[in-house]
Amino acid sequence: MAGEYRDRSRDDQFRLDLTRPSAPVEGELDYASTITAPTEWVPYVYTDSELSARSGRGGLSVAALIFGLLGLGIAVFGVWGAALSLAAVVLAVMARITERHPGALWAYGLATGLAGLVLAVIWVLIVMRALTFVPG
Repeated sequence: MAGEYRDRSRDDQFRLDLTRPSAPVEGELDYASTITAPTEWVPYVYTDSELSARSGRGGLSVAALIFGLLGLGIAVFGVWGAALSLAAVVLAVMARITERHPGALWAYGLATGLAGLVLAVIWVLIVMRALTFVPG
């Protein structure tokens, strides 16, 4: 019970050993570094190969943005921007899935690609309506 006096002279049969081994295991933090904050966040340190791989991994996002802007610009004047806009949407989805830190470029590529596709569909509807319009 709480507050009950415990006789410390009696030796208990069951005791937990709460001490850590003196030598840390490979890859484990030293006990002295965890005394002040055992739940402390330890930053991840990138290796040189990871840094070089990461620096070259923005290509899909950049390509999606470029194709989206070109597709949107061309779709303003006609339906010809639909292919570039569709490529931008596909590249943006691929960038979102495969790139580790894609940032916001894939989202801008997706938005401009979808806007270009919407403009292309509007152009198709306008042309279809003009072809089926019979005066009179």
